[in-house]
Amino acid sequence: MPKIAEAARAARRDQIIAAALACFARAGYHATTMADVAAQAGVSKGTPYLYFESKEALFIALHEEWDCGLGDRVNAAIAALPEAGRRSPRRVLHAVAAAVAGHVLEQTQTCRVLMEARALAAHEPPIAAAVLASDTRTHQQLEGLIAAGVEAGEWPAGTDPALAARLFTAGLYGLMAQWHLAPGSFSWDDAAAALAGGLAAVPQAAVPTPDGDGRASPARPDTGDPR
Repeated sequence: MPKIAEAARAARRDQIIAAALACFARAGYHATTMADVAAQAGVSKGTPYLYFESKEALFIALHEEWDCGLGDRVNAAIAALPEAGRRSPRRVLHAVAAAVAGHVLEQTQTCRVLMEARALAAHEPPIAAAVLASDTRTHQQLEGLIAAGVEAGEWPAGTDPALAARLFTAGLYGLMAQWHLAPGSFSWDDAAAALAGGLAAVPQAAVPTPDGDGRASPARPDTGDPR
């Protein structure tokens, strides 16, 4: 395919994605039709189907492109830290949270679609698969960062990185939902700092009990008693 044709096709696809974003953010997934997207994009009714086989495929593509600008923003936020900050997992996590907050503030429509995707995942298996894949990648990256922070003594020894990663992302998504209900009701910078610092309260990783049930055993104060 000639480069000009490839560029034109990519531009038209971006045009349809932008139109879908506006439609889904305005009316929601179920109320939006492919005809609505075509009208928003200013193209014929059949044009969106040349790029996406269904409304579901279009919605999933839009969900996956949420990270396009976010990844660059996170990398820039980390690069802007002083050298000592880049060596601190805790400060890196704060920078990540702040970058996500900035993305939410600037990409309000995309954030609404992201929130709806998580609600739709309970009933739409293909959307659930896309959300789960995204979460898996995010949690793996966060677990590595948090584990490094625990090793460096920035978070309590025994902190469960997997649980901490889930709590961190759950906090972000919860804040996103609250922001859309009441924009301006809290400071995203303060919230980002609280999320990054709140890992001190995450329970330690579960330690098998004598019964082997995997529950976390409460810490026993050191009284000097060898028993």
